[in-house]
Amino acid sequence: MKRPFVVLAIALIIGILLSFYFDIDLFIISIILFCVLILSIFCSVRRGRLDLITIVILFFILGIFIYNANDNSILKLEVNNQVKCKGTIVEVLNRDSSQERYIVSVGELDNREIKREKLLLKVIGDSGLEIGDNIEFVGKLRLPMINTNPKLFNYRLNLMTERIFTTMVIREDSILDVDGENLNFRHKIKREFITAIEELFDEYLKDKNSSLIKSIILGRAVYLEDEDISLYRNMGLAHILAVSGLHIGIISVFFMFIFSHLGIKKRKNVIFTLLILWTYGYLIGFPPSILRANIMLSLLIYSQLIHKPYDSINILSFAIFLLLLINPYYLFNIGFQLSFLASLVILVLSPRIEHIFYPYKNYITRSLSAILGVQIGIFPIQVYYFNRISIMGILANMIIIPILSISLVLGFLMIIFRFVFGYMNSFVGPIVDFVLSLQFSILKKLDMVNFNIVKFPSPELVTIILFYIMLAIIFKIIDIRKLKNPIIKMSIVYFSLLIVYSICIFTFKNNSEIHFIDVGQGDAILIRTKGRDYLMDTGGSIFGDFDIGKNITLPYLEKLGIRRLDAVFITHFDEDHCQGLEAIIDNIPIGMVLSSYIPAESRVYEKIIEDSIPFTVLKEGDCLNLSKKMKIRIIWPFNDIGGNYSPNDSSLVSLLSIGRHGILFTGDIEREAESLIANRFNMKVDILKVPHHGSNTSSTEMFLKRTRPRVGIISAGRDNIYGHPSEEVLNRYDDFKTRLYRTDDMGLIKVIFNENDYEVQTFLKDRDRTKPSLHIFIYDNIFMIMFYLVYYMLIYIMLKITSNWEGNQFELW
Repeated sequence: MKRPFVVLAIALIIGILLSFYFDIDLFIISIILFCVLILSIFCSVRRGRLDLITIVILFFILGIFIYNANDNSILKLEVNNQVKCKGTIVEVLNRDSSQERYIVSVGELDNREIKREKLLLKVIGDSGLEIGDNIEFVGKLRLPMINTNPKLFNYRLNLMTERIFTTMVIREDSILDVDGENLNFRHKIKREFITAIEELFDEYLKDKNSSLIKSIILGRAVYLEDEDISLYRNMGLAHILAVSGLHIGIISVFFMFIFSHLGIKKRKNVIFTLLILWTYGYLIGFPPSILRANIMLSLLIYSQLIHKPYDSINILSFAIFLLLLINPYYLFNIGFQLSFLASLVILVLSPRIEHIFYPYKNYITRSLSAILGVQIGIFPIQVYYFNRISIMGILANMIIIPILSISLVLGFLMIIFRFVFGYMNSFVGPIVDFVLSLQFSILKKLDMVNFNIVKFPSPELVTIILFYIMLAIIFKIIDIRKLKNPIIKMSIVYFSLLIVYSICIFTFKNNSEIHFIDVGQGDAILIRTKGRDYLMDTGGSIFGDFDIGKNITLPYLEKLGIRRLDAVFITHFDEDHCQGLEAIIDNIPIGMVLSSYIPAESRVYEKIIEDSIPFTVLKEGDCLNLSKKMKIRIIWPFNDIGGNYSPNDSSLVSLLSIGRHGILFTGDIEREAESLIANRFNMKVDILKVPHHGSNTSSTEMFLKRTRPRVGIISAGRDNIYGHPSEEVLNRYDDFKTRLYRTDDMGLIKVIFNENDYEVQTFLKDRDRTKPSLHIFIYDNIFMIMFYLVYYMLIYIMLKITSNWEGNQFELW
């Protein structure tokens, strides 16, 4: 086999993915493994070697086993319980004026020793803990939140990539004991290394430049402000903030140059350089990107020393294989995905792009080819996660990477000088400061270009697959004309056509949809009809500093590819209904804002006026045509009510009509408004947005008698302090045979309307999104699976017959 680790890595990845999405019975897998082992022994005896299919199956099963072997958290068994833990601080994530976040390696749980396991600890207050401190604390273990809206950031999965399965939030006084004296050697070295770097750059550089160089060298973006992170991300330079192959390449060349000029021979030079690189990786926590770079560089240098050929793609696959054996959750790490994908496209795509510039071959064309290759190759993944592409990104990479490479080299010189020639940093420090200030200035000018940022929706999996198939065909990575096997040739074409068909069906569908976005304790409802998008409330933060608009509502709209909102309805100006509008205004054009009143004081209303967005007050009887098949009629407030009602009872109440279906939006109205509405309104509705998050101050019996909803949708936060929805209210809806859906249990709730009916879909099946059992999934879909197996078998047989009949001269074109 020419590149064995390519096949093995793919088999391992498929096994891990299957285990991630399905609950697999390991007993059944053990039986399959036993049968495969017997088959492999038979093949090896008969043929003298293992069959390729047998090897693939073995490593596929290995992927299943290593995933399940790593999913054995002891702390997870105590979730929602109050426990006492003893552990060691292994990383300080961030500190601010009110809270701190640490990663703790827990070795003792409720006075019993356990296998060490990481825990994310959030401390309210100022504890001043440092790396290596041994602490004892009490608190309640929690599972990290998963994404409750599709394609948004999955906090739980992100922590799992670091082997962190549980979190805990405590106050400072819940820390029972701190021992900062008895540090082990490993933690002492790491603490001193990080402290030395922080103090060094803080002393010689401006705050902003110091934060940047610390982020680059330590691979920790927490030093940077959010606006600076966004700046680098918008310019396609996010890879600079993580220790990547670029950094390792620069550092290795730097140290080899130094050692060679000190007269150190090549073999010792290589050994010292690799020792420094692996020590450096250890001190900053071995992120996946540095592990990949160190493995590939070590094997490259080793192959040169022993004069053996070096296959970059096979070694890259070996690095993937090795890292996934160490931690299968790396597969879901964004840095891991982008790092390996960027490396692959540099190896495969960049040489083909460079060939386009022939006969102009120089440093500029090579650099441009590499940057173009990476930008094209990671395009669908970058769009999936960030929904933005920078037009100026190529230029920014061409200018900024050399500047930051100089800064990185000078930064390491400063670290060396700190220990040997400290006075030299008085000369080098200002140079680094100037270079970093220069690159910030250039970046800001490039970012000011009006057409710089282009937004895209997050692509579906079939779109991503089609992109890479078409890319491979365009650059002749897959040359269909040269494929000898007609089955493979036909399969590629057939699969491509199938994906194009699926995309066309998705693009031209004509259904109307209502998305009840899970924004916690608040409301945000997206109304979609052909070519038009409307938002009913935007969500917002009542407590804490988590910006709902910036982190949930806006990203969700961008994931769907919404470039403009035709109108935003604000039912009332409580923060949990309108605060998210500020982030939306800054990023998405809005046709108009409509509400039931003008608030006396509201930062959101001031923002609307400042940005010159038309604002209209609506009253009973107003009617708006949202599309040919969709209109909205205002039910409340009445024209004669005056201003004597609470903000909740002043909420805009509207009836949305889609064909013969009616959906009643109610904001936060309570008993008084419900009573007045019920006296005038007597119409059965299909769907009711349950008033005031299911509070017992709303959903009166009289109101439900008048509306008699078939479906009720409650938007409420998990474990909210108000106790929403009320048990009394839930029972009342049950009495009226109303089928209830809740965002706190089900995440995003989507209602899809077709010509004659509607369908309610929920993103989560339950609070923890339990994985479906694989054998149950197969059993439930056995007829479809059998159909496709028979279908593809018939195609295979027909192609075989056809190719033989034509004398093995089968051609597609």
